[in-house]
Amino acid sequence: MLPRSSRTAAVLLLAVASAQLLAQSPAHSASAPVQAQAARFSIRGTVSDATGAAVPGAALHVESAQHQPLAEIQTDTQGNFTLPNLPPGDLTIVIPAYLGLAAKTLPLHLTASISNLQIALPLDSVAQEVSVAPDQSLSTDPSANQDTVTVSGDTLRKLPVFDQDYIAAMTAFLDASSLTSNGATILVDGVEMKTAGVSASAIQEVRVNNDPYSAEFNRPGRGRLEIITKPGSSQFHGEANFLFRDALFNARNYFATVRPPEARRIYEGHLSGPIGHGGHTSFILSASRGERDTAVAVDAITPTGPVNENVLAPSRSSQATGRMTHDFSPSHRLSVGYNFEYNTFVNGNVGGLVLPEAGVNSDGREDDLIFNDRLILTPNLINQLQVTFEKDEDVSRSVTNAQSIQVSGFFIGGGAQADVSRTENTIHVNEILSWTHGRHYIRFGGQLPQFSRRAVDDQTNRLGTFQFASLSTYATNTPYVFTAQQGTGRALYWINEAGAFIQDQIALTPRLQATLGVRYDWQTYITDNNNIGPRASLAYSPGRKGAPGKTILRVGTGVFYDRTGGDFPATFKLHNGVVLRSFQLLNPSFPNALPSGAALAALPTSLVRMAANARTPYSVQYSVGVERQIHKTVTVTATYRGFVQAKSFRSRDANAPILPANPSLIADYPRPDPTYAQIQQVESGGRSLQNALDLSFRGSAGRLFSGQAQYTLSRWSSNTGGINSFPQNQYDPNNEWSRASADRLQRLNLLGTINPDHWLSLGIATALYSGTPYTETTGNDDFHTGLGNARPAGVGRNTLQAGGTATVDLTWSHDFRLSHNHDSTRALSTEVAAFNVLNHTNYLSYIGNLSSSRFMQPTAASPGRQLQFSFGYRF
Repeated sequence: MLPRSSRTAAVLLLAVASAQLLAQSPAHSASAPVQAQAARFSIRGTVSDATGAAVPGAALHVESAQHQPLAEIQTDTQGNFTLPNLPPGDLTIVIPAYLGLAAKTLPLHLTASISNLQIALPLDSVAQEVSVAPDQSLSTDPSANQDTVTVSGDTLRKLPVFDQDYIAAMTAFLDASSLTSNGATILVDGVEMKTAGVSASAIQEVRVNNDPYSAEFNRPGRGRLEIITKPGSSQFHGEANFLFRDALFNARNYFATVRPPEARRIYEGHLSGPIGHGGHTSFILSASRGERDTAVAVDAITPTGPVNENVLAPSRSSQATGRMTHDFSPSHRLSVGYNFEYNTFVNGNVGGLVLPEAGVNSDGREDDLIFNDRLILTPNLINQLQVTFEKDEDVSRSVTNAQSIQVSGFFIGGGAQADVSRTENTIHVNEILSWTHGRHYIRFGGQLPQFSRRAVDDQTNRLGTFQFASLSTYATNTPYVFTAQQGTGRALYWINEAGAFIQDQIALTPRLQATLGVRYDWQTYITDNNNIGPRASLAYSPGRKGAPGKTILRVGTGVFYDRTGGDFPATFKLHNGVVLRSFQLLNPSFPNALPSGAALAALPTSLVRMAANARTPYSVQYSVGVERQIHKTVTVTATYRGFVQAKSFRSRDANAPILPANPSLIADYPRPDPTYAQIQQVESGGRSLQNALDLSFRGSAGRLFSGQAQYTLSRWSSNTGGINSFPQNQYDPNNEWSRASADRLQRLNLLGTINPDHWLSLGIATALYSGTPYTETTGNDDFHTGLGNARPAGVGRNTLQAGGTATVDLTWSHDFRLSHNHDSTRALSTEVAAFNVLNHTNYLSYIGNLSSSRFMQPTAASPGRQLQFSFGYRF
């Protein structure tokens, strides 16, 4: 047993102190009670492949610590096995390579019977075990990097996950610099999707940073979230859960004057089992229903004074999934699935400076039909084909049909002017061949992340928007810009993306493995076609006389290409001066922007266009890291990461007025081309630079803590905030170099359990972040562009500092077994989770407008402490 002081130091210092702590950890005691020595135990479980599919006919060999054979058996047609009459103590289960799947060695310390041991076999990637002892787990396989964050579905049940939103919980481990302009990449069973599409209990595993430089993926490891769903089973299994929260148990939000009457209810579960009696067909069904009656706090200043009120913002979500899997033979498996999702949201965008009248009501529906075909052509060649048909419908409607009034740093009122409907019909295709030959494991294939036909009906800003620099200019009826739109707003267009890759993992020696690959990416609306991204990584384990040690050295680099982001190509189709005519009037009168008798259609229109020399932004990422197993249950890693991005997207007004050296703030300067107003030109002239150091801990420190923690020290700089980011001076866009908008100097994420597998076990999730920067502005339209983003003389972008955030979430859960049979999984579960247990105020946004009386003050905050209760049943 570890000393109490050392255990406390381990949790506080994480990876740093754990090396010192576990060096003192005693070996397993050889003196066990006589009864335990005489006991015999059994192990029952299932062998599956990396996708969760059962592996029939796999051989299992059981050896003692002295390498004496104890048992030998094969899995049945559903991948199940039973190993009876085993002695207690250390033993090893060995599964040889089989049907293109890699061999696996699993060390166990047996003290009781095991009823549900899940063994997943990876594809035969010529991975070399970097161990001479059965308890060693390090490997030079690129997908075995120990700074991967991996959480199983069973572990997720024991962790505090707000609203069961495991995607949000795991997103904390992503790195903003590795994301695309469209955000994080979500892969569900290998296919890129918008959401997971299944309920929380149907998740088998979630991974972040798995194989960082794989050529198979468009993004590096820290830019993608990989989700593996549970497969069907040979026996009936299921789970049902009910979660609820009520304002009675919540702390008041910092900006709320009183605690609003909030309530949340979530119902979810899944059921899986066989179909028929042949043992070749199985199914899984999952569903969830969320009813969230929440509220947001408005904290604004209007001409009549401060506005502090709670606004109800209820939402509803429904999700259902069904999948059937059939084995035509041990080498051919076909899976067909259907996902349904429907969401509604009332009073969206309200909160902070946004008044209730400027809210948006929205609803959306998504339907997916999924085909997954796996064919083992030979023991060394596997083909995987995945095809998904997706249909989306999204509608947004303004709460108030009125002109929009925006007073910078004070309030946003009037109508939201946000009426729009979108439909999308998309095909996703993923075709991959895996071939094992000698020391080589080669994967190659083609992908269609999106082959999408879309339609949009844009009725936004039909009544117009007035923007004011301050409350005083609002009082004097002097806005600095008025914008409005006319036209059909109806557009049909395609968004297509394609990719292809080839990658070879080469086992050069038992202690040295190299991975070489190259990827090609293409997308519509970008004219360049030479987006070739090489990738390479190397893993080496030092050792003596050819024997591997407990240290892995890893280096890697790769080129990654970006995307335009979201549905931005729709902007090119809409704002072409025909489908939509967008008008901008500087220094208009108010409340009637146009003089009497003047027509809006007579004004020059605005445009959005792609620069002629624009190309796909690309980044070069590289890293050097070391992994060290300091105890058989603890691994620590240290990794330096570098990131350089060139040709980053940004926008520029290509028709901005050319100002003299000392412009007058009241002069009216004409645009170079008077036939047009603003011309938003999307360019690829930005750049970014990041350097980061990651320190991580993975494993268990006795009974004190089991899980993973990651600390990142980084600095990220850029001269653009993204595709919709404009410089203050349209003719000097490179003079924007500063901290990136998402830059955080320090981040600490911790996820795990304290005193695991006991009555007093606690799940813990901790996030400690330093603040991001924001920009100081004058509030005036000093450059006469209507953008209102001018800064004081000599002040750069993102020079102000937001406050840091600190969140500690805890959960207590316990399973009440309904049977004394070790093989039974029937249980009732209960859980009490506390989010932001310290009730720390975490501010979300700050005012950078010098003209505001609330300059440098926050306008919104994350919720205070909240309690969540849940009850469940599993069988």
